[in-house]
Amino acid sequence: MESKKSHNLSELNGIVGWGSGIIRGFKSPRENPLYFLFLIFLFYALVDVVATLIQFGQIDDWMVAGVHFFTGYLMIALYFRIVLPEYFVRKKKLVGILYLLVLLALVLLLKFFAFKLFYGEVFSISKPFLINEFMRGFHFLIITSAIWTLYDNFRLREKKLEVEKEHEQLLVMHRSMQLSSHFVLNSLSVYMARILKFSPVLASQFTYLTSLLRYSFKKVDLPNNLKEEIDAVQYYLEIQKLRFSQLSMDLEIDVGTIAESFSMPKLCLLTLVENVFFHGIYTDSENPCKIHFLLKLDDFTGDWLFRGVIVNRIQKSEIKGSSGFGASSVFKVLQYRFGRNFEYQVETDGKDYSLFLTIRYEGEV
Repeated sequence: MESKKSHNLSELNGIVGWGSGIIRGFKSPRENPLYFLFLIFLFYALVDVVATLIQFGQIDDWMVAGVHFFTGYLMIALYFRIVLPEYFVRKKKLVGILYLLVLLALVLLLKFFAFKLFYGEVFSISKPFLINEFMRGFHFLIITSAIWTLYDNFRLREKKLEVEKEHEQLLVMHRSMQLSSHFVLNSLSVYMARILKFSPVLASQFTYLTSLLRYSFKKVDLPNNLKEEIDAVQYYLEIQKLRFSQLSMDLEIDVGTIAESFSMPKLCLLTLVENVFFHGIYTDSENPCKIHFLLKLDDFTGDWLFRGVIVNRIQKSEIKGSSGFGASSVFKVLQYRFGRNFEYQVETDGKDYSLFLTIRYEGEV
């Protein structure tokens, strides 16, 4: 009795587990879309069977129904995984259409050989057979396309949430630099007043640091423009010139006052410049660090283009840890802010590092 009771309980648990799996498949299609698609297709087949039984009272040939089910699911699975991504995601429309034609031909051949195997010479490809297969395939692919659209929307929503989450984390990183800003700036003003009495030249150089700090303490949610960011870069480089007497640099900055009209997330360009001194060799006179920031009008489109170029030798003698907010974070911030109007390219051969970035300002003036 105990053995029988245990066996029944096991069967019951198996049925419950199978039912739970079906429910999870319908609730979470983004986790396993092919399983969700299988359940939809199975439900479609069951409805077809029930409708046939109600109409005719019996199923004449279960083998035919099995072949249609197997080849049909194979078709929609391959259509879902290969054809639709190729056409819509990779934007290779001709390849997608070619894959679709090959897939339809493959399914038709599978059915032909399956029916030929079971029915022999009795079965042949006829006009009614081709019409029925066309209508069947058309319905299946339409349903699959709708499910794929649903699945793609799920993925896009998750990707958007992930980008927003990363953006919030980047904002926290930015805000971490704003602790005790009033205390720091007020203290530096006191020191500057005292320095001015002894050395006006040193006091003038000291303004590079105070201006840079004042900019870094600016709240990240306040409007920020390209001119402010470029000024901060120049303050930073002036300080580095004081620190390193052998600094070798090919520097070209030309943005003009028009840059005040264009937005720029705070500390992004400055972080890229700082990476030169963090990871690069900046005292080699034969291979000077190249930093070019230029803002030019595109005569063809009428848009303003900001282009940045940073090239430097890579320092290998000393391994430094991550700062927590580096080039990859900058690229994410700029991508989030400018979208398709931001492009960048990084090239490195292990010896030299090259960064090229472009930001297109459309109608901001």
